[in-house]
Amino acid sequence: MATHIYKAATAKVKTGGVSVAAVWAAPGGGRLTNPASAQDQGLGATEPLFYSFVDPAALTAGQGTFELLPGQQASFPLGLETPVWVNATTTGHKFSAVFFAASVQYPPTVISSTFPPPSPTTQTRVIKSYLYKEYDDDDDLQAFTASYNALAQQYIDTINALNLPIYTKQSGALLDWVAQGLYGIARPYLSSGLIRRVGAYNTFAFNTISYNTSKAVSNVQVAITSDDVFKRIITWHFYKGDGKVFNVRWLKRRIMRFINGVNGTAPDVDDTSQVSVSFGVGNQIDITLITQIVTRVKKSSYNSFSFNTVSFNGGTYSVRAVPPLDSTYLVEGIKTGVLELPFQFTYTVTVG
Repeated sequence: MATHIYKAATAKVKTGGVSVAAVWAAPGGGRLTNPASAQDQGLGATEPLFYSFVDPAALTAGQGTFELLPGQQASFPLGLETPVWVNATTTGHKFSAVFFAASVQYPPTVISSTFPPPSPTTQTRVIKSYLYKEYDDDDDLQAFTASYNALAQQYIDTINALNLPIYTKQSGALLDWVAQGLYGIARPYLSSGLIRRVGAYNTFAFNTISYNTSKAVSNVQVAITSDDVFKRIITWHFYKGDGKVFNVRWLKRRIMRFINGVNGTAPDVDDTSQVSVSFGVGNQIDITLITQIVTRVKKSSYNSFSFNTVSFNGGTYSVRAVPPLDSTYLVEGIKTGVLELPFQFTYTVTVG
C-alpha cells in the first residue's frame, strides 16, 4: 500500500512549559526538527526543544523526555501508536514535524462477502461469571455460578438463533417488527391495474351513464406484499454494494438483484444484458426487460455476400429467445414509488 507524508497536528508550543501533542500517531515513522535559527524558531534567541513518545514532555531531559538542540532532528520509530509530545520554555517556539502513514484509498477496495451472513456476527459465547478466591471452595456457590453461566449462555444462543438484524431470515410479524424497528420501513402495499375516467365524447357506450356526467372506471387491485417481496424491497433500499451514485450500471444491477434475489438475498449480478435503459425527452427513463436477442449474421456491405442472397441495403439476422424476467413486482414497485428512485426522472417499464 502506498505511503503518504502528513504534516503535524501543530507546529509550535502554544504556551511555554505546557507540552503539546505534535503527532497523535506515526505508524510509518516520522521526523521532528528544532530549527537552527532564532528567526525560524520565532523567538529572540535560540533554545532547545524537548520531546517524548511516552508522556507529556518535561523541560529537562530524562525519564522519557529527550532534548533537541537548535538544528537537530529526531526520528520517530516505525509503528508508533502513541502521541509525540513536544515542549519548550518559551511560548510560541516553532518547530517542524511530519509523519508517514498509508495513503487513504478512494474509492475504497471492495471486500467480497456473503449476504446474508451464514452465521451470527455478534458474540457467540458469554463472558463467564466466577467466584472470588475466598468463596471458590463452597460447592453450593460453585453450582450457583455454573447454573448462572449456563442460563446466560442460553440467552446468547437464543438471540443468535433469532438473528434479528438479518431481515432475510425473518418472516411474518417478526419481519414487520424488525423492518420497522431496526430499518424504519413498513410493509408496503402494491397496486395493479388502471383508473380511467369516461364521460367525454366517444369514451363510453350510449345509455350507460347520464348525459353531461363523468365516471371513474377502475380495475385497480391492492394487495399487501408477501414476505419474499418485502425482503426484496428492503434490500433495494439498503444495499450499498453499488455505491451511492445513480447511473445506468447502478439501475440495471439493482433491477436484476431485485428480480433474482429471492427473499431479499443479494446474488452476484454479473450479467445485466436483459435490462435495457434509455433516456428520453423530459427526464424520461425507459426500462426495457428484453425477451429476445437479435444478432446480425451477415452484413450487406459490398462484396460481403453472393448476388440475390441478401436484399439491397439489408442483412441476415438471428433471433434468440431468452427466459423472460419476472417483472410483476418490479413494475408495480416502481410505478407506486415503493422502490425508491431519483425523483427528478419519470420511469416506464416494458417487457419485450
